[in-house]
Amino acid sequence: MKIAIAPNPVKKQAPSLAEEAARLLVASGCETVSISGMYGEGAQRGEAAKLLRDCDVLLAVGGDGTIISAAKLAAELNIPLLGLNAGKLGFTAGLEPGQMHLLSKLIKGRWHEERRMMLEVSLYSEEDQRRFYALNDAVVSAELAKIVEYRMAIGGNSSYLYRADGFLVATPTGSTAYSLSAGGPVVEPTLDCMIYTPICPHSLFNRSVAFAPDTRLVVDIPRNRGRLFLTVDGAEPVELRAGDRLVFTRARRYARFIKLTNNSFYDILNQKLLENQ
Repeated sequence: MKIAIAPNPVKKQAPSLAEEAARLLVASGCETVSISGMYGEGAQRGEAAKLLRDCDVLLAVGGDGTIISAAKLAAELNIPLLGLNAGKLGFTAGLEPGQMHLLSKLIKGRWHEERRMMLEVSLYSEEDQRRFYALNDAVVSAELAKIVEYRMAIGGNSSYLYRADGFLVATPTGSTAYSLSAGGPVVEPTLDCMIYTPICPHSLFNRSVAFAPDTRLVVDIPRNRGRLFLTVDGAEPVELRAGDRLVFTRARRYARFIKLTNNSFYDILNQKLLENQ
């Protein structure tokens, strides 16, 4: 088994944890390759993808942002991923630093896999069409906390005008991130659905809605008083303009997460939330 190890150099503990993980994996009979540049953009990420194609598993070392970024690349290549937590919460991590002895289970095949739904976000503008993939969420917000106006159609039905400070569409994996802070529900990450949550809505429609996975949410952006932005999984915001259209659908690709423990999602949820109160 060939395992790629990709620590996030920004995380203080990540390099040393990656070295310890590599030592344990080699001792268990695995071949390891260290990958740098995965968390960059452009050519660096492309070179990382080339190395990953020959690997059986990707071990990402960092916090939730690190693991989400790595999982999206792994999903593109259809490679399972294991997250080793070197951050704070670590909702998406499969291992904590004190559990690294469990890495030997990989070579023995004593692990199971969870498939996590992803979102495909298509942005249509006068100039072109752009496509983004989200494992957590896609957020539309305005600068300087201005009120956002937008029209949303659900599954091809009539569109309706909404006013809010913004809105987000999350996956079940992202239900414990920004969506939770905005009042959205906690959803088991192995389910398939889309969670729409308005942010501080200026209407009676002020609840999150969970849509079936094959729902197509279409949002048209009218003229607003301020600049609007689309942010996908916390990446660099993309400015939206009047006349733009956003389409949210379930992505064809899935993120494949490796589990080495028997802890349930609810065990992890309670532990993480209690630790960070």
